[in-house]
Amino acid sequence: MLSRPIIDRIAFLGISWYAILIVAAILIGFAFCSYEARRHRIPQDTMIDFLLYAIPLAIVCARIYYVVFRFNMYSEDLFSIFNIREGGLAIYGGVIGGLIAAHLAARRHDVSVLTLLDIVVPALALGQAIGRWGNYINMEAYGLRIGEEYLQFFPFAVEIPVGDVWYWHMATFFYEFCWDLLVFALLLLIRHTMRRRGDVFCWYLLLYCAGRTVIEGLRYDSLTFISEFVRISQVLSALAALGVVIYFFLRIRDRISLVTVLPLFCAVLCLVTTFLGEFERGAYSTLFIFSQLSMGALILCSAAIIVLWTLDSGSFDAKTAAPLILNAVFLAGLLIAGIGRSNADNTYYVSLRQCAAMIQLILCGWLLCYPFCPATRKVSDVHA
Repeated sequence: MLSRPIIDRIAFLGISWYAILIVAAILIGFAFCSYEARRHRIPQDTMIDFLLYAIPLAIVCARIYYVVFRFNMYSEDLFSIFNIREGGLAIYGGVIGGLIAAHLAARRHDVSVLTLLDIVVPALALGQAIGRWGNYINMEAYGLRIGEEYLQFFPFAVEIPVGDVWYWHMATFFYEFCWDLLVFALLLLIRHTMRRRGDVFCWYLLLYCAGRTVIEGLRYDSLTFISEFVRISQVLSALAALGVVIYFFLRIRDRISLVTVLPLFCAVLCLVTTFLGEFERGAYSTLFIFSQLSMGALILCSAAIIVLWTLDSGSFDAKTAAPLILNAVFLAGLLIAGIGRSNADNTYYVSLRQCAAMIQLILCGWLLCYPFCPATRKVSDVHA
């Protein structure tokens, strides 16, 4: 039973297990990136320079990101900002640092920054998965409190101490671990089917951010702003995922029609559905009916996309329609299950609704990147 860590935070000589896991993730990631660099015919010293830039920049940016949104914790003792051994690193800050490092390394070696990012992001997803077990050992990155005894088991939940008492919370670290592994596996497939340079990076953003949008809504220790219901990482994840869909849409602007505009509209509606549910779960239960209506609108969007694509192509494309139909069935099942739930505790129900919305968002990106986008000649990997 892994509801509580079976090892201490400190491994040996004052070194934490979290630090060991991060170093292991870096080494594994570097080995993967080196292999990918050879496949892309990129000099190995490019990856070494990237690593030398990325490690310090990722740490600094991750710390800055965290401190900005928790500045009240450090305002009375500014020197404590530099004490990272007490925790306080945010992954999105680290990703920003990695983007800066990729730009610097690509510029120095005259390599396309998009190609470099395509090489790095699968390793990043794998590294994030490994790092989540550091959250488990530190008993952090956990989710909402769970009172139902039948749900008090690992991996659905973990026990978190408050004084001498242990309470059950959602194991959100484990949810993200599983999602990160799935993202890593999907990126390994996408790297062989990408249409343009930068596609693997785009799909990392779309996939990871779609999952993080849902999982962050369940977190108990999120960084917030404006109000306690507005989680900065959730908002950033949602906007980044939508941004990728918009980018895929703009790439086929010479083929703009109702059949290509509809997935973009549907993607926006996915975010509306997700955040209506977030505020509904937080404090505004009156939003339940609007959330249900938006879910019904997503079903209609899926049907409209299939019909319009069939008319546009002149035949029914089962491979394109199948994932849309499956998710529409999921949405329809949730819609039916929601009958009579307007005054119920919809914590888990909202999460399922958000999952369906984010799956739909990913499908919108897939439609614009693959079925609705003609194949293009592969661009040279090395030079910008």
